[in-house]
Amino acid sequence: MLFEAERFESRLTKPASWEDCAFRYCDFAHINSQGGSIDSIFVGCTFENCEWYWGIFNLAILVQVKFKGCTFRGTAFSGSKFVECEFTDCEFTMDNLNGECSFDDVAWYKCRQDNCKGLEGEFRNKH
Repeated sequence: MLFEAERFESRLTKPASWEDCAFRYCDFAHINSQGGSIDSIFVGCTFENCEWYWGIFNLAILVQVKFKGCTFRGTAFSGSKFVECEFTDCEFTMDNLNGECSFDDVAWYKCRQDNCKGLEGEFRNKH
């Protein structure tokens, strides 16, 4: 299902879900998500002050997406593609069982990070 130029605050509203959807130019703010798979396509979206706990970004595609002040706890990014994405003031931390975020087979293309904890080793700021 396609969602275009919508704002989601505090929660996703049905029929939107993190699975099998396409989001273009959408804004997400203050959404807390626990578990579940995120395998949708995101283009030109912004995530502000969102939190994921045990989320699984499995083969998600993110193009020109901005993450601001987001927290990822024990989140797995498996086979996801990040193209021209920006991460500002984000944290990639352990969950309550000391499980770290994982980045297996992730592709980073022209992404940037500024003041992020736990993402330093994944890619370097390149233009």
